[in-house]
Amino acid sequence: MPSWFKNCILYQIFPDLFYKHNLDVNPPKGYYGGTIRGIIEKLEYIQSWGFDAVYINPIFKAGSSHRYDVIDFYQVDDVLGKMEDFEELVNVFHSRGIKIILDIPFNHVSQNHQWFKNAISGGEYSEYFVFEDGEYNRWRGSNLVELNLNNPKVLDKLIFSDDSVLKFWMRKGIDGVRLDCANDIGMKVSKLIRDEAHKINSEFLVMGEVFNYASEWSKVLDSLQSYYTTGLLYSLVKEEISLHSFSKGVDFLVDNIDYEVLLSSLNILSSHDTSRVLDVIDDLDVYKVLLAFQFMFPGVPSVLYGEEVGLKTGLYGEKSARKVMIWDESKWNKKVVQMYKDFISLRKSRKELKEGKFLNISSLADYDLFVFIRFTDRREEFSIVIINFSDKIVEKKIFIPYSHFHDALKVVDYFSGESFLCEISSIKVKLKPYQVMFLIPDWKYIKGYSFFKRY
Repeated sequence: MPSWFKNCILYQIFPDLFYKHNLDVNPPKGYYGGTIRGIIEKLEYIQSWGFDAVYINPIFKAGSSHRYDVIDFYQVDDVLGKMEDFEELVNVFHSRGIKIILDIPFNHVSQNHQWFKNAISGGEYSEYFVFEDGEYNRWRGSNLVELNLNNPKVLDKLIFSDDSVLKFWMRKGIDGVRLDCANDIGMKVSKLIRDEAHKINSEFLVMGEVFNYASEWSKVLDSLQSYYTTGLLYSLVKEEISLHSFSKGVDFLVDNIDYEVLLSSLNILSSHDTSRVLDVIDDLDVYKVLLAFQFMFPGVPSVLYGEEVGLKTGLYGEKSARKVMIWDESKWNKKVVQMYKDFISLRKSRKELKEGKFLNISSLADYDLFVFIRFTDRREEFSIVIINFSDKIVEKKIFIPYSHFHDALKVVDYFSGESFLCEISSIKVKLKPYQVMFLIPDWKYIKGYSFFKRY
């Protein structure tokens, strides 16, 4: 299990739409023309936000701007640049301490891939695909041709041989892969990829995209890109489910997944496959509670390019969240920018948010609030999170069953500065609609007194 990823804040980049470094070049129809060099030129921007790792959607020679329809796994798409550009990207990002995760679609290829062109003419690669009644298997009926992952020769090309797709890109210096459509690849093949990668480098990350509830997948992957909690979260704020149902859903996930994998799995509000947040939620107070969950719940916050500045697209559709990044700061949503800066700064400053355990207080009593604790094995490293997901004022006395929440201990809200004193394991709080409290213990507020002197 790679040790580094749980401490990260991840930034997702869709290369074609991120930054076009040469405005004089006219890209093909259907492309904006973003480049790898454009990503390099925005390194300072990425680092300034505090992102620790970048997840880059496919860069291979392909038939479209999304590049999941791979024509050649071993070439960088000409529109994006050259292989030397990608090698430079890896080097310069690593020089700043930023990791690179590359999105690789092991499940399917383009109809123009040499393997498939050979197969449809009855060549040696026919067994690389599945043909039935003159038709070939396609991913969800699209023009993406599914590979026959039951064929050892295909697995050898993708995973095991010295010149396999996996090992080729590992030699380029990437720090991890994102398995597109891991649910289609299957658990067996996902595990083969992870195990083979770990033989070479135990710190290499293998993340898998599994849209649905994915506890079983935690046995075969280092990290999950699951939308289960995303669905719970949006359903809650849209009042499609109750707070009780949300809390139970969260508990079921935490109780049934390998916790180390959970700490390295993505907390997602949006991605290239969904709508952007501001297309779903136009109330910034609601946006803030979504961010609170994303940055405080166990897992790695994953920020789609442009969300940090308030990029919008309109209704979900063919392009979904896929819109050109805004670089004109006058068009940024300043309130959204500040929210992201606050949450990024907070997560970086609190070890328990990155590595700590999780206790859901909401499951123990009906508080009309979502309350949980994050804590490490060091008694002083804990925090209490209280989120009001409703449009009503909520005033409650909350009991905190944590051994180091000492009587008379003061806790201070990170956002408002308001303080509370513990009284027999409880505090009284009053939250405005969609308010978030992040309560941090103040161990030294009583001069000359230590809560730990008898430990």
